[in-house]
Amino acid sequence: MSFDPRTAVTDPDAWEALDQWTDVPAVDDLPDELIVFSAHPDDETLGVGGLLARAGAAGTPVRLVVAAACDPERLDELDAALSALGLSIPDPALTCDDTAPSVVALGLPDGALKHHASELRAAIADALDAPSGAQDRLVLAPWTGDRHGDHRTLGREVVAAARERGLRVMLYPVWLWQWGTPADVPWRRVREVVLTPEERIRKRAALARFSSQLRTPATPDGVLEPGFVARAADGREAVIEPPEPAEQHFERMHRELGDPWSVRSRWYERRRRAVLTASLPRERYGRAIELGCSIGETTAVLADRCDELVAVDGSASAVEAAAARLRDHANVVVERMRIPHEWPAVPGGADLVVVSELAYYLAEDDWDAVIDRILGSLNPGGEVLLCHWTGDSDDFAQPGEAAHARFRERSELRAAVVHRDEEFVLEVLR
Repeated sequence: MSFDPRTAVTDPDAWEALDQWTDVPAVDDLPDELIVFSAHPDDETLGVGGLLARAGAAGTPVRLVVAAACDPERLDELDAALSALGLSIPDPALTCDDTAPSVVALGLPDGALKHHASELRAAIADALDAPSGAQDRLVLAPWTGDRHGDHRTLGREVVAAARERGLRVMLYPVWLWQWGTPADVPWRRVREVVLTPEERIRKRAALARFSSQLRTPATPDGVLEPGFVARAADGREAVIEPPEPAEQHFERMHRELGDPWSVRSRWYERRRRAVLTASLPRERYGRAIELGCSIGETTAVLADRCDELVAVDGSASAVEAAAARLRDHANVVVERMRIPHEWPAVPGGADLVVVSELAYYLAEDDWDAVIDRILGSLNPGGEVLLCHWTGDSDDFAQPGEAAHARFRERSELRAAVVHRDEEFVLEVLR
């Protein structure tokens, strides 16, 4: 599904009437401090404006960091919106009131946060490490499943930084309500902010302050449709617990499920393996590397085409299963590694590197590092096979298609084989 802020996929009334809300717990009492990150001015108001109004009424300290779209008009609108929520912005030269909200505007390029990961991480660290007397702090950021690149990037980086510091973190959806369907929602991780009539009044008034973004006859280029804004004001407000860290997630899945993606039985997986092996231009390869081998099913078919094969995965349980699967293949070594920080040693270099169903879990800078590692291991004339599902998930750091495009751009290798269908894309580059 393409991202279109002006097209509603699910009717607002349908969202409100869902049976799933019956089992969704409510957000507990306010923390001692809120640290809120938004990709753009208005994200925080659309997503958790009611919760911010509650904080304003309670005198709870609020810190807000806005990453992009920080032109003066947008920031003036944000100032007015926060005031409408009961969060008055003080002049630092005139007051030392530490219960009033502090706003940091980073001014990073709109739509390009993924290209500024180091600056973004530094700013997030500054905000989370700022002196605070609060014992219970809650960090809020855009939901990584919003299918907006800036929301995905900011949410992912905030979650990682907050977890490093032992801080509670929740994610707020914005565009989910416009483009999403109930099937997109991780309901077991959803918490509802049950708003009072006064909080709704304040949220509605705050949203009206973003006049440059509202689509009206006077501002036809505004991205916020009237129905979308009305749903934000009158509909349910929710936050989502982030998924567990990737390393723990994949280890738990392999440990508990054995074959977490049903790679041995699902037709998608069996077909993908068949297409993958049929797409390799050479009948035989000398030395090869497979990144993200999981339980070793693709490894087994690659082993029949390679003299030597090193397969790696970050999950200890996956490596154990793959090693057992391949114990009769003397030409295969299976190792546990956390790429890109660790990398397989292949004396003499690799003639083939296979990256399948992995790159979309890597942030752009980590993927860049993997690309560089691959190029450093690849022999002249060597080949790289990339294969990825074209769907989406809220734990993806980037779309599979984007990872392929980035590899082509950074490596300057050319595609010798391309297969693309409605489920996955495969390329062999050399």
